[in-house]
Amino acid sequence: MPTPRSNLPVILAAAAAAASVVTLAGVLVWRTRVAAAPADGSGADRITAPNRSGESDRAGPIPTPTSSADTQGTPRSAAATEAVLKAANTLVQQGEADRAEAALRAAVAEQPDDQELRLALAGACVLQQKLAAAYQEYEAALAIGPRTADIEFTAGTVASQLRRLDRAEEHFAAAQATDPTDARFPLYLAQVQIGQGRSDEAKKNLLLATRLDDTLAIAWGTLAQLSLRDNEPNVALQLVKRARDLEPSVSIWRIIEARASNRSGNPERSLAVLRGLPAAERQQLDVLRILGESYGLLGTPAEAAREFEAAAAARSEDGPLLLETAVWCERVGDPVKALGYARRAEALGTEGAAKMAARLADSD
Repeated sequence: MPTPRSNLPVILAAAAAAASVVTLAGVLVWRTRVAAAPADGSGADRITAPNRSGESDRAGPIPTPTSSADTQGTPRSAAATEAVLKAANTLVQQGEADRAEAALRAAVAEQPDDQELRLALAGACVLQQKLAAAYQEYEAALAIGPRTADIEFTAGTVASQLRRLDRAEEHFAAAQATDPTDARFPLYLAQVQIGQGRSDEAKKNLLLATRLDDTLAIAWGTLAQLSLRDNEPNVALQLVKRARDLEPSVSIWRIIEARASNRSGNPERSLAVLRGLPAAERQQLDVLRILGESYGLLGTPAEAAREFEAAAAARSEDGPLLLETAVWCERVGDPVKALGYARRAEALGTEGAAKMAARLADSD
């Protein structure tokens, strides 16, 4: 079964918290729904019940766990914990994660060894971007056990977002050891290793991810980028083609292909690939630099200058873009235009613009 994908940047670590929110919010929903399902499997507890106006009912007072027994002999603490989780989930659905956190903290204080309470509390923290607090709860949940692959993985994404790459690596490796069939684990482990500058190890894990799930465009694309870093543009072109075939609308694969095409001596292909980008993306400075490189290789810098000027017209407040437009105008022998762009960049406080403007003014 293909691994769920998203259009993440090539380096996933910076976006790890977004994945965590999806996973962690589900902890609350899963816990309360399972608890509320009748023994015969019929029906499931609704998270919120629409009222007649079409809005969800607000959560009422949140029960607090107690240690006394109910009339049926079931420990009231278990029933009260279920009530706390259900109420906290309703609060999350209503956008009140802070109240959910407060309720869950009170419950954890009474039942510190309840793993699911810890996981739910971590989820409420992540929803508020309290990642350090969330990570503490994940560590506590793992210490309680069981140490499931999913919990290790989610803890790893939070650790990665906190830039605690050593801990993220431990969690992803543990998840992989627990479940060697899930392609997410070597994929995320590879991204952490890239962040640590360990490309060779990252490549091995990316290849493992593609063997487990050959529909992972992010794995093929990241392998292509690493090959380009290793000065293997032809290999990069083969790999990024797999990514583009799988996700033709994702721009980063076109950008990698364009860079690899220039490096392999095929600027025409690079330009053709970049023409497929939306206009707004073609006007980004990083893309314009690749275009400039392509036109430079073709010996047509005037075309590059035109591309930069068109982008500068659309992005008139982009100081670095204005400055590089000045550079291209000077390069094609138009110092008057170059001075104008340099002065505009200077007015925006762009580093280096004042020096260039002064030099061009002195040369008049």
